[in-house]
Amino acid sequence: MDNMSESEFAQSIVERIIAGDAKAEKEMVKRYQRGLMFMLRKRSGDEHLAADVSQDTWRLVIEKVRQGQLKDPKKLSAFIVQIGKNQLIMHYRRPEAKKTDSLDETQTRAMEATEQPEKVLENHNLALMVRSVIGELNTPRDRELIFRFFIDEQEKHVICHELDLDKVHFDRVLYRAKQRFKQLWDSQFN
Repeated sequence: MDNMSESEFAQSIVERIIAGDAKAEKEMVKRYQRGLMFMLRKRSGDEHLAADVSQDTWRLVIEKVRQGQLKDPKKLSAFIVQIGKNQLIMHYRRPEAKKTDSLDETQTRAMEATEQPEKVLENHNLALMVRSVIGELNTPRDRELIFRFFIDEQEKHVICHELDLDKVHFDRVLYRAKQRFKQLWDSQFN
């Protein structure tokens, strides 16, 4: 299953779940749990709430997939994310949630955003791939520079000061690190 495309994996897992394969349900949860939790934590800002909503989401997803309610199995990840979003919205609409939980404006906007569910999981998976490739760079300084500059978005002058580099040398080192990253990326994903 590791060398299947995402849509092939989704198609296969849905077919197996409909056929009654309980192992396929566990595989689906294992495959998509991280992306679902990422989205729920981002939207709610609450780890415990995200975990609760995740449980409700999986219960519904499994039930709907078993009943054949997913029209296009290739869109399984979008289906999962959309149910997760809906469950989170329903949580905040409950009267008891209004008493104990308050959404700030940023969280409200995030919940109402029209971003595609596929994009949430796609971006999450891409970030995991990038972090993995960064971790495989041979030179510790390459890893540190790329991570600090591109992932943590630290200012150039801060990194230069802490690593005792002048700005011209920083540019050269970063350029070489990016080239090595690109070569490693291309060897793994192209």
